[in-house]
Amino acid sequence: MGELSEVSDKVTKRSEPKVLESKIFRDGAIYLYRRSDYKKPTWFIRLKVPGVKGYLWKSSKTADEHAAYKVADDWYNQSLGRLYSGVKLDVKRIGPGIDAFVKAHQDRQTNVSIKYTVSLANRLKPLLQNTTFDEIDASLISKMLETISTQSRKGSLSLNTLKRTQGHIKLLMGWWVDNGYLEKIPTFPKASTQKNRRPHFDARDWGKLTRFLREFAKINHGPVKRDRTLLVNYVLILANTGIRVGEARTLKWRDIRPINTPDDPSATNVALYVNGKTGIREAVARTGEVRVWFQRILDLRRADLTNENSDIFGETDVPVDSYIFCGLNGKPILSFKKSFNSLIEKAGVATDSFGERRTIYSLRHTYATFRLQEGVNQYVLAKNMGTSVAMLEDYYGHTTNVGMVSELTKTSSRKKGAVSIKSANPFDWLG
Repeated sequence: MGELSEVSDKVTKRSEPKVLESKIFRDGAIYLYRRSDYKKPTWFIRLKVPGVKGYLWKSSKTADEHAAYKVADDWYNQSLGRLYSGVKLDVKRIGPGIDAFVKAHQDRQTNVSIKYTVSLANRLKPLLQNTTFDEIDASLISKMLETISTQSRKGSLSLNTLKRTQGHIKLLMGWWVDNGYLEKIPTFPKASTQKNRRPHFDARDWGKLTRFLREFAKINHGPVKRDRTLLVNYVLILANTGIRVGEARTLKWRDIRPINTPDDPSATNVALYVNGKTGIREAVARTGEVRVWFQRILDLRRADLTNENSDIFGETDVPVDSYIFCGLNGKPILSFKKSFNSLIEKAGVATDSFGERRTIYSLRHTYATFRLQEGVNQYVLAKNMGTSVAMLEDYYGHTTNVGMVSELTKTSSRKKGAVSIKSANPFDWLG
């Protein structure tokens, strides 16, 4: 599901919580506050977006005021971008939809099927309550089924039970469609008793794709060349940093930091300050070549300075507070899905050896697979990717200990060095 869909339900009749401390930015458009009824000193966000009735609310998930403001500011800009793209911001949350379903069927629980569906809806509520209906897709349905599986006594479901569970979820969604909560029932994933391996690019297909990328951007037509150059470097950056699509979408030039590696102090690598579904973290790139790909995007954006149709026309340089993966107008590109699908089709690598369709998220899965095969410690990798070791073991178990030979043969005699941070200004080292 799209990670820009974190927008909360529009609230027009919501009581103000008791506030311990508050901050106002953008002439009141961004309101940060800490609640007296919340044990942790977490900052909450209330947005007032032009053209949207009522407010948008959510937690920043951090106690750091500056980090909370970054979350709020990025969310505000994303909301404006979505609004200008014709996306509705007042979508409904699934939590109230579950409550409505349960209430409507409370007198019909003598029916075994209805009784089980009500129970199923209540069990799924913790996962879905703050998710919106426009986020429902095959990926979210897979998470729903995984949640039910882990809650079972055996920790997994038989194929027949899994199919019956899908039937009850369809019954729930059918009621949502009939009552205006959901537009249509989405496509369900194929039932499987095993956790699917994430489609990624193996070494052969990745080599094939990267060779194709070299020729793909060689075109003289201005707008097409710009789009292709941005896509090519987007693909290379995601595959070599492992960041999520949503994290890349909100990435700004200010979020990039150069670092030196212990093995070669003269070599400059890249650390990215990203904000994803697991919170804020710094992700270290796999290789210093990532600098080259960021440089190409920076050069591309600097060329926009001479374009009168660009929002930065007349600037002396690209603003460090601007989005990296953006259109000519400076607004973040919401999705590279169509262009990426077209790219891998033309390159002849649209499916893996099992016939599974690759997606943009395959770039993240490729990063994880290659890093494990290269012997990176799973705990370190999980922390860098903003995920868990359990997830790596569940979905990337096809990597073997042969790939871990460097880690498994470490001795205390190896020299250790510290990572050093260089200039905080990205343009000082990008060029």
